[in-house]
Amino acid sequence: MTSPDSSSHSTATPRTHTLSKSDFKLARSCPSKLYYRELRYPDVLAEDEYLAFLAEGGYMVEALAKQLFPGGITLEYGKSPQQDYETTRAHLDAAATVTLFEATLFDGQRLARVDILKRTPAGFDLYEVKSSSFDPEDATKRFDKTGSYFKNMTKPFSINAKWRDYLEDVTYQVALLKDLFPGVPVRPHLILMNKDSVAAYDGMPSWVQVRRSPDGRLHSAEFVGDAEAVRRDPLTIGLDVSDEVAELEREVREATQMFLGTLAPQLTRLVAPLGSHCKKCEFRVAPEESRNGFLECWGARGNVTPHVLDLYRGGPLVDTLIELGVDHLHDITEEHFGGKSGVYAERQRVQVTQSRKGEEWFDAALHEAMATARYPLHFVDFEAATIAVPHHKGMGPYGQLAFQWSCHTLRAPGAPLEHRAFLNRDDRWPNEEFARTLRDALGAAGTILVWSDFERTVMNRVAGELTTLGSGDATLAEWLTLAARKPGDDGARMLDMLKLCRAFYYHPGMGGSNSIKMVLDALWKSSETVRTRFVALAGRDGDPERGPYATLPSSLIDESEEKVNEGTGAMRAYFAMAYGAEKDDPAAKEQWANLLLEYCKLDTLAMVLIWEHWERLMGRGAAPG
Repeated sequence: MTSPDSSSHSTATPRTHTLSKSDFKLARSCPSKLYYRELRYPDVLAEDEYLAFLAEGGYMVEALAKQLFPGGITLEYGKSPQQDYETTRAHLDAAATVTLFEATLFDGQRLARVDILKRTPAGFDLYEVKSSSFDPEDATKRFDKTGSYFKNMTKPFSINAKWRDYLEDVTYQVALLKDLFPGVPVRPHLILMNKDSVAAYDGMPSWVQVRRSPDGRLHSAEFVGDAEAVRRDPLTIGLDVSDEVAELEREVREATQMFLGTLAPQLTRLVAPLGSHCKKCEFRVAPEESRNGFLECWGARGNVTPHVLDLYRGGPLVDTLIELGVDHLHDITEEHFGGKSGVYAERQRVQVTQSRKGEEWFDAALHEAMATARYPLHFVDFEAATIAVPHHKGMGPYGQLAFQWSCHTLRAPGAPLEHRAFLNRDDRWPNEEFARTLRDALGAAGTILVWSDFERTVMNRVAGELTTLGSGDATLAEWLTLAARKPGDDGARMLDMLKLCRAFYYHPGMGGSNSIKMVLDALWKSSETVRTRFVALAGRDGDPERGPYATLPSSLIDESEEKVNEGTGAMRAYFAMAYGAEKDDPAAKEQWANLLLEYCKLDTLAMVLIWEHWERLMGRGAAPG
């Protein structure tokens, strides 16, 4: 699962480079990355809030899964790989039957920490725990057609991309274990969250205390809850993956040998082909970094702005352009598009043309789309979360927690802007009150303006859950369903500004992104009117160099300076306030609440500022209701 297995990155010098299972996974994504990791090049994932959030959920799932193996022995690690392996080996040799948590496998340069390793006279059972959701209904259909839960439904029935990384992870461990214990049978398993299960208890995430190392990184998890309850009502499912591992073993072994060859006798970098995948490379750091893995791969080709990698939904077209030697976005010509049409191709053309001109662009159709809006205009944003281990009884894994909304309402042209908000502050199921207060704010009249389809999805999910988890208020579920109708349906109220932006508006400052933050930031830097309006409405700094989200306040909470300025940070703040260490500290809860309210409020204010800017471009306003 998420247990660290990075002894290859010990600070001792000189050091022997080892290939951990996480190293193997990284190298499979791009072999050049292994070299950069071994030399500790700076990377953008080190401070990635979203990955930390996912990892925290992963630790919780692993801690729950271990409770299904009573009597298991948790091994300490952190010495040398050889010493850790010797400890593991001593336990395995001491008893005919034993279960170990965090067992260390080490053979020369190959290293792995095994989540759960059970030895019996019949052989080994190796369990890898993942926090991903497993859908038994879908899996059964796959098995009936392909003989596997994890394969594509079309010939040649190859392993589905969603599961391949996990299965290769298991295969790497199995190969190492088989080499350390020749002739001993090994049965590999995946333990996943069962989509069909539901929590039988409230507050299950609090049964696991996530531990951090002195530098603040996630390190381990300690189970402090009711182990018998976990065994009585498990949320996980264990699946034998022997056939899939057998299918992958040869390929994994060959890749392993290739990667090991780059670690000794001296560390070398495998040269990987450049491509669109480089856009999200974690070693694509600021150009001023003295050690920049991205630029070492790309050389002078990486030092251009705007870069071809930043083309909107570039994909195969970017791969072709790179092969042709096109690196600068401005060097893309109509010939490169090859007569392609469709929404994505047209958006790419707009980006290239307007970026080259350095000019803002809008299509006249934006006027027609905005004209469909009816007052009152409700600019709405939600904060919601799905987490592997459900917080509330009756919820399934990755159930929806809708904990906050913000709404700016404009009742008529020139009317004062009104703001209303909801934030759940306690450890209770929030969805029903979320929906009820939202209905009070939006009523039955006016257009609901959103940025993306997220709000519609949340409303529909909450509506479906009200009958099983809520009071059963059928009128509330009906209102949610009606308010979330798609455009074109009879009585539809919702208008997605992201779709309008993608189809009819572009500013060079947006680059290849249509996110609300990028759009507002582009307007902020180029329009004094937008900045002045922001200062008038928000009462905060209008410095053109900073950007609106940089003006959000921070608070000192438990001796740490905290700030909420993006979605993952909002989820972490909510969990800290409602379920975490600060849930019984009224002052800290109020601080977290203020940070959350200001952030969500800015998201809907951003929509207002963008809408007003578009109206100035159009010279028009929305029609009365």
